[in-house]
Amino acid sequence: MKFLKGGLLASVAVSALAVAFPASAQEQVNPDQAVTQRAPEGYEPNGITLGSFRLYPKVEAAEEYNDNIYKSNTNETDDYITKISPGLQLRSDWNRHFLQFEASSEFGIYADTSDNDYTDYNLRATGRADATEALKFTGDARMQHLHEERGGDDVATDAKEPVEYNKLTGVIGGTYKPNRFSVGLTGTVDDYDYDDNATVGGGTDNNDDRDRTETKGEVRLGYEIQNGYEAFIKSSVNERDYDSRVDDGGVNRDSNGYKVLAGIAIDLDRLIRADLGVGWMEQDYDDVTLDDVDGYSADARIRWNITELTTLRALASRTINETTTTGASSTIGTAAGVGVDHELLRNLILNADAKYYNSDYQGISREDDKYTYSVGADYKLNRNLYGGVKLSHETRDSTNTVNEYDQNVIMVKVGGQF
Repeated sequence: MKFLKGGLLASVAVSALAVAFPASAQEQVNPDQAVTQRAPEGYEPNGITLGSFRLYPKVEAAEEYNDNIYKSNTNETDDYITKISPGLQLRSDWNRHFLQFEASSEFGIYADTSDNDYTDYNLRATGRADATEALKFTGDARMQHLHEERGGDDVATDAKEPVEYNKLTGVIGGTYKPNRFSVGLTGTVDDYDYDDNATVGGGTDNNDDRDRTETKGEVRLGYEIQNGYEAFIKSSVNERDYDSRVDDGGVNRDSNGYKVLAGIAIDLDRLIRADLGVGWMEQDYDDVTLDDVDGYSADARIRWNITELTTLRALASRTINETTTTGASSTIGTAAGVGVDHELLRNLILNADAKYYNSDYQGISREDDKYTYSVGADYKLNRNLYGGVKLSHETRDSTNTVNEYDQNVIMVKVGGQF
């Protein structure tokens, strides 16, 4: 009932905005950008000039109602969550090369279940060096402190609090495109370090079994068939090394694998940008008790400007993902989604999304189907103040009924930027 009341209030708020600010005169827009990428004149943040850089401070506050915070199919627990998210972005203002630093955090405060309170933070540096017009190098370094809420697939059912973990990411790459041919190389390292968590019974869950380092190298070869169309082949190899030689169940979860994709990249000014690829993937596990995995892979991302005011988004993918679920070597994740953004006014954007995700656990008879739907609106009062509302619903069906749930969330946010 609370969710229905909140949904009614949010719907009334969006309708009131649409009535108060009718979609009449639209200013000239850049049709080569998605609706959400535009910064309408008079609504973009000014930033603060610091030499050849600009600093963009930002803070956001959101109030969220969640009717099933533990994603449970029995004894559902609801709560109100206050989220405070400050952030800073320092961006270079150079004619050549690019450098950006980011620092952000999120404080989650639960009204009734304070054991679920959390603090996340993110530090990131990204850059691009333009050696020549044809040769460019990129780098990305990131440190994150994150959490997994109770009810997550790999969070123990007796967890008393969210599972906190640190993630370090390093990416270095380069592209060379002297003519119609192009070649790209990328190396990525992700390191995961999970904290132990308290249990409802007063003990401690050992999460050291999940600590690991994932290393990946990728090569991409492309050929521009004609202006706006590029055929490509992309190949990657990976190695996943767990810190513990064996987990608490005596299983060694180390593995290595590869993926090959072939496809086409489309970049038609003012209309569509897409990356469409299909291929093969394989992951081999060191422990003979874990099933090796192989099958077709896919990666498709589309952004289509249907009109100057409406952008359609679509994605599809098929990947091999890690899990510590007993008996399972991994999951094959199949995802598909579609979304639309519509610029009702220069400063009012409406959006809707529908997503489907299938998790097929390898080695055990479990398969999950997750469906997520959401609608929302983002409104900019001026260049410094903005707000938004979002309603979302998530359902998970599973061959193991204990993992099934329904969850509804209402979120209202306000923010300030400079």
